[in-house]
Amino acid sequence: MQNVYQRALEVMEENFGHIVEMCLGSVFNDIVSVRELNVYYKDGKMYVLSRCTNTLMRDIAVCPNVGLSHGPHNFRGVARSLGHPTEEGNQELRKILKKEFSMNYDEYVKESDPDMRIVEISLTDAETFTRYHRYEIDFVGKTAHRDYGQPLFIYR
Repeated sequence: MQNVYQRALEVMEENFGHIVEMCLGSVFNDIVSVRELNVYYKDGKMYVLSRCTNTLMRDIAVCPNVGLSHGPHNFRGVARSLGHPTEEGNQELRKILKKEFSMNYDEYVKESDPDMRIVEISLTDAETFTRYHRYEIDFVGKTAHRDYGQPLFIYR
């Protein structure tokens, strides 16, 4: 089982260890909000950028549970603000995000905006695919299940 979990983490890194456009859903007063944004995965966590004034920040202040999707890949986790990208403690992550966003970082992030925030989503569980396998990952229990399911429509 441990080998399957390690392989599942490798698959997550291969599939999402770079900027990927995803849908992120959050809830406020029993109303679901979904938005497309750029997401970066590293070590069981997804990172997105937002502003204090966006609905995402309002939503996670009340209910930090969020869901993400990219095609057939689904993820659930708990979101929290790490603060402004230039704050102490965010330097290493800021370097990674600058590299991943490359030419668009300064345009997209606008570090001069005091409302800019890095949001960290600690994944609780996920369903992801390779060409030949489907992985169900439990990040909390550090286990994974693999079967031969595949989303055929992606690989035609």
